[in-house]
Amino acid sequence: MLVLRRSVVVTTVVCGVLAVAGCSTTESGNAQPSGTTDQVAATAALWDPCTQIPDSTLTDLGLDVASKRSGILGAEEPGWKICAWSASAYPPGYGLTAYTTIHTVDEVRQKSTNVEFKDVVVAGRQGIQFRQSHHDADEDCSLVFQTATGFAQLDMLNTGVKERKTPPCERLQPMAEAIVPLFPK
Repeated sequence: MLVLRRSVVVTTVVCGVLAVAGCSTTESGNAQPSGTTDQVAATAALWDPCTQIPDSTLTDLGLDVASKRSGILGAEEPGWKICAWSASAYPPGYGLTAYTTIHTVDEVRQKSTNVEFKDVVVAGRQGIQFRQSHHDADEDCSLVFQTATGFAQLDMLNTGVKERKTPPCERLQPMAEAIVPLFPK
């Protein structure tokens, strides 16, 4: 049951972020990439969080490197590089997802389910903090940073009741301080 809950949570978070790319949580079957040849080529040039965030950094942050998941349910999505990890504790009560994309920060701001925007500075870099309205306030926190090719983003999702004692933005802050300097400019 825990594995099913994690898959549903990860799918919900990723699809919530990818709405600009046409992801849907109502479709059944295997996730399949879609997009133009230009998107595929642009995707290949994106910074890849699965290969560019060192395992040692993730371990130091309390994440299980063996839990790494790339793409959406294992399928790559043109215009995006996505990687997610769960906490190293069992059962994992929170997860971190890192993204880079060819989409714009303006698209993040225009998405109606993204709410509670706040300007932030993390590791000396200007960014935006927000949450997704389809989650409870104590479940998720997102940080987004402009890049030359689009934006880079970190999402924290508290999936366990016990973990909700620590607000997700509070939990995300030290992780972001370690990972944001690795993001492309």
